[in-house]
Formats: sequence, C-alpha cells, structure tokens
Amino acid sequence: MLRITMSITQQPRARGPGATRFAIIGGGYTGAIIARHLAERAHERIDQILVFEPRTELGAGLAYSAPDPSLRLNVAAHRMRAVPGDPGAFAVWLKKTGRLSADVSAVTDSGIYARRSDFGDFMGELLRPHMETGRILHVREQVVSMERTSAGWTLFTKSGTPTVVDAVVIATGHAPAKTPFQIPTHLMRTGQCVAAGDIGGLKRISTDETILIVGSGLSALDALSCLKSRNHRGPITILSRSGLLPRSHARGDFSPYGDFTLEQPTAISVLRRFRDVVAELTRDGVPWQSAMDALRHQGQTLWMQMPQQEQRRVLRHLRRWYEVHRFRMPPQIEALLQTEVGDAPVTFLSGRLTKVGSHGDRIRVDLSRRITKTAETLEVDRIIVATGPDQSNVLDYQPFLKNLADQGMLRPDRLGLGIDCDHLCRAISLRGNPQPSIVVAGPLTRGRFGEITGVPEIASQASAIVDYLLRWSTQQTRTIEIGA
Repeated sequence: MLRITMSITQQPRARGPGATRFAIIGGGYTGAIIARHLAERAHERIDQILVFEPRTELGAGLAYSAPDPSLRLNVAAHRMRAVPGDPGAFAVWLKKTGRLSADVSAVTDSGIYARRSDFGDFMGELLRPHMETGRILHVREQVVSMERTSAGWTLFTKSGTPTVVDAVVIATGHAPAKTPFQIPTHLMRTGQCVAAGDIGGLKRISTDETILIVGSGLSALDALSCLKSRNHRGPITILSRSGLLPRSHARGDFSPYGDFTLEQPTAISVLRRFRDVVAELTRDGVPWQSAMDALRHQGQTLWMQMPQQEQRRVLRHLRRWYEVHRFRMPPQIEALLQTEVGDAPVTFLSGRLTKVGSHGDRIRVDLSRRITKTAETLEVDRIIVATGPDQSNVLDYQPFLKNLADQGMLRPDRLGLGIDCDHLCRAISLRGNPQPSIVVAGPLTRGRFGEITGVPEIASQASAIVDYLLRWSTQQTRTIEIGA
C-alpha cells in the first residue's frame, strides 16, 4: 500500500487552513445527533457539516417519520437519553411543547411512551438553529458514489452533483427488511405483499381483509397496531420461526441492577450470570427487566471481550431470546393484544413458510409448524413482511456502499451484521487497514460493538465519534491512502 503524507495547507481548497468540511450520509437519528454534536462544537475549526438525506426532514429517518399516531416508542421518554449531556431533554420537551397534554394515551403505569413522530419533531427542533446559521446543510439528495482525491473525498449524488469534503460519516442505518425467498416478486409488485414499514401500503389494506404478518418482532406489532387503529376487522395471523413475542415493560420505575463483569465471558457464562441475577431480584420483588437493563448497559464491554466463536454462539443460540427481552413492546401494544384475546383474537403461529403463490385473487400460503412439524395451508388476501434487516447484503442496499466496496474501501464484518470498523469506528478496508476519514456509525457497527441499536447507545457512540473527528481534523498532516 502506498502512503502519501500531505500538509493540510497544501490542499487546493477555498476554505482557510484547518477548516474542515464533514459529510454525513444518512439523516435519521444517528446522522442527526452526530451533526448536532459537531455543530455544538463548531468553534473547533469546523467549516460545514453536510447531511445527505433525501427525506424532507432531518432527525426522523424511517423509524420516527411515520405520522401514524398509533406508532409509539418502545422506551419510556425519560429513558431515551437522546442528547449527550442532557439525558432528560426529550421528556422535558414533551411537556414544554404541550405534546404530552395533547396525547393522553402516552401516559401509562410504566412511564410515558410517546408517539414516534413526536421524537422525530424533537430531533428536528434540535437541529433547526444550526441549519438556520448554515453550519448544518441538509442536502436532499442520495449519494451514489464516492472518490478519494488529494483534497479528501468527492461525493456524487443521484443528480450527478459533486461535493468535496474532508471526511465522511456513514450513518445510513439498517438495511431494508429481507423478503423471504418463498414469496414471489410479483406479489410485491402488485401490492399484495407489503413491507411493515410501508405506512402507505398498510393504509391501502381494506378493513375486512385476511392478513398474514411474517415476523413477530416490534415491526410486526407496529403493523398490527396500524391495522387496528383503522378498525381492521379481518382475521390476522402472525407467523415467526420462534413464535416469540417482545416482552412487556415492568410497571413503575426501577434502576438497572446486576454486575455482569466476567474475566473471560462466554455465551453460557453470561446466561448463567443473568439467570442468577434474575433469581436474586425476583426473590426481592424486583422485576427481571432491571437485570436486563443492566445487561444492556454492560453489553458492549461483554461483546468486545468475547472471542469470535463465542459471539457466534450468542447469535446462534441466544440472539432471539435476548431481542425479545431487550426490545420490549410499548404498554399500548400490550393493552391492544389483551383486548384482542378477549374479543377477536389474533392468531400466533410458530413455523416457517414452505411455499407462497397466487390462488385466484388471494394468496395461498403453505407452512410447516415448528413444534409438530405438520404442514398447514392458509389463504390470505395480503402478506405483511416484518422480518429483520437484510444484513447479508448490507453493502448492496446503498449504491455508494457498493461503490466503496468495489473499490476495496469497505468490507462486511466477520459476523455478517454490518460494516467492519475498528474501536474508533473507522471503516476497515478490504486489506484490513483502518481509514481515518471514513467513519461508520449506528447499527452498521453491530459486529464490532454488539449493543448499538438503541438511542442511548447511539448517542454515546456519537459523542465518541465527534471526539475522534475533531482530533483528526486538528492534525497538522493528513495521510492519504491509495489502493486501500
């Protein structure tokens, strides 16, 4: 590999010496909180922060942009900790703006579970002052390719517009959900099969249709909530391989409890420690959720201490159990499910699809039940796909990611969870070299950090990334890597 060291002041830029321009690709929560944190420290020689996001607003992304009021956060407002240094900012904002008084359903025995769109608006307001000053620039275009040059990076958007920046933060979030291979593509084209996140597609479903939801995580429950908020009367079946649903939140307030420090953590040793802590807590009348929250807070340390073979064991044997306890359903969804059990029950099945095809105007679904191994056939009007993100093709779902991978600038992590990066979030090239001017943020770094899906963990990571970027930008020399 050839390395060329160039002085910052020799780079052909109109900006003054040391003034750095950052590009953040992705304007959801991850990209927005990094942009805001950079802007708050703009006195440290930052020229401009460009956020490339095709959506009309920054800060919401797919997760918090849906206007449907039935879609709620699955974390209580006071636990969001969305702003580094100000953990209660969102809860205070809800009360100050009158959003809480206008949303009486948000208040539950387990805390305040606000509408997702409210959190999106909160993030938008955080960024607005910096956008008005021009420190943060919202570029409503999709980046399709990048090229390394002596001046840094040139980004090309879908319209062909080039933009020169010094460093890039990749914050595009999860890959889209993977459609099960058993579902023919023509069902997606005709709209008979829709993604759980496609609110427009869900709105087009008639209230008397028979529905099959594939997947049983929070996305599936969101889809169910959307349907029921429109008085859906038709039968609904929720199918997943495990048959496991997100667990409920504990009533009242409690603190995380449990020390999961282990000299050489393994999948089985962490599981045993967790069970011991839960047994201790429940004897004292404390909910198991207290132990789960403690495990979550210590999760990154445990994950990074584990050998790769133990990480694989966690993914193979414990992942789904961890997810249903970690990503708990909002109390409003729990109440909905309890109502449905009494009135018009939603059917939950554990099993897998074996064949899906058109049957006249309807869809014929063949499946195999998990426990009994028996075959079963359903006829439905619509399928909603609520499976997890397509992590196996994470470098293919965005054109610029594929472009960088083709250049050898990026590679998937060894566990197949996202993009490979080091402890500073610097992207690792195909040859195994950290790239100082490409930083990966948010869920795409799961392979390195494990627990990095929730807002508090991403907020903490954002602070560390900004610290790194500011240190990097103040260096007197910069190393350009050719043929990474």
